[in-house]
Amino acid sequence: MSVNFYRSQDFTPQGTFFESTGTGPETLVLCHGVGLDHTMWNAQVEALAPHLRVVSYDMIGHGRTPPDPKVTCLADFVGQLEELLDHLGIGQLMLVGFSMGGLVAQGFAKEAAYRLERLVLMNTVYRRSEAELEGVRSRLAVTREQGLSTVADLALERWFDPAFRRANSSIVDQIRDRLLSNDLDAYTTAYRVFVNGDEEVGAALKKVHCPALVMTGSLDVGSTIEIAQRMGKDLRHGSVFVLPGLRHMAPVEDPGAVNQQLLSFFGLTSAGC
Repeated sequence: MSVNFYRSQDFTPQGTFFESTGTGPETLVLCHGVGLDHTMWNAQVEALAPHLRVVSYDMIGHGRTPPDPKVTCLADFVGQLEELLDHLGIGQLMLVGFSMGGLVAQGFAKEAAYRLERLVLMNTVYRRSEAELEGVRSRLAVTREQGLSTVADLALERWFDPAFRRANSSIVDQIRDRLLSNDLDAYTTAYRVFVNGDEEVGAALKKVHCPALVMTGSLDVGSTIEIAQRMGKDLRHGSVFVLPGLRHMAPVEDPGAVNQQLLSFFGLTSAGC
């Protein structure tokens, strides 16, 4: 059941659209994935806003944040996050990054790990091998050659179990519409950053000393269990949790399971309650 929270929406001076929900003493920032926007976190915002101030935003060229032709690398997206935090006067924060948002979170950790109170990396990537990069490189080529319609269909096949797609067609249709609404050049730029982001991140997670949680779905073919374990190994205080039976869009496919882990990790409730 939906609960009413204090909620505000605005733009930063540089044009980033954001939404702030809740008035808790600590701040949690949510970073979405390529082709999506801040609304992918709706179920998480509802679960967490009674306890925390939750800030979600649209990355450059996504949702209500306009494209920027000067964007070329992951550092530009990290700079966007830093500008958002400065605008809101946020010093210390808890940070959750999903997929490409996980790379942005890692890039932020590389530059400012001292600002992190807790870090969650969800269905994301880290120090990928050449074999692990083959799939994303091929999808970048498909994007350039065939456009967003083909990309959207391929993404939904990877992101959701067939049974989920049949039972939740309205949710899947909304995400497909979101993917198709992207500016092709901005999407291609962001996806290229996602493909090449490992080079900028390097072994950044070795700098993270705060408690950290890595989550992925057991059936996620791009953000695999092996990659999650690689992240967990480099994190000084990291743990890895595999969501059984889920694919890439775990926060949407099973928000209850994801929220349970987040609430537990943030010390807001006990897992299993």
